[in-house]
Amino acid sequence: MTTTTKTTTTSVTTTEGVAVLDIAAEALIVKFNEAKALIKILEVDKAEAEKALRDLLGEAQVGTINGVERVRIASRVTSKIDRDLLKTAFPEAFEVTYVQTPYTVLQTK
Repeated sequence: MTTTTKTTTTSVTTTEGVAVLDIAAEALIVKFNEAKALIKILEVDKAEAEKALRDLLGEAQVGTINGVERVRIASRVTSKIDRDLLKTAFPEAFEVTYVQTPYTVLQTK
């Protein structure tokens, strides 16, 4: 039995459009940049608080204050596909299932 796999690669080229923004947009850019910086700071704060709480819990799964549960370590399972293994062991399957999703990000200067 012969299996034929056909893949297609599509390239899209766009021309940049340039919008002339008024000075009010500068305040939005500053707000955006400040929010991004705050998110980074808050992510560090969150990680530090989580580590401290986990240290306080030790081997326990639940932490109480005055008899009231205030923190719990919940177990979760995540699933993923080992892309490198799939690409190596089953290159045809990798090619057929490989998907690229274009997206945009806002970059400020």
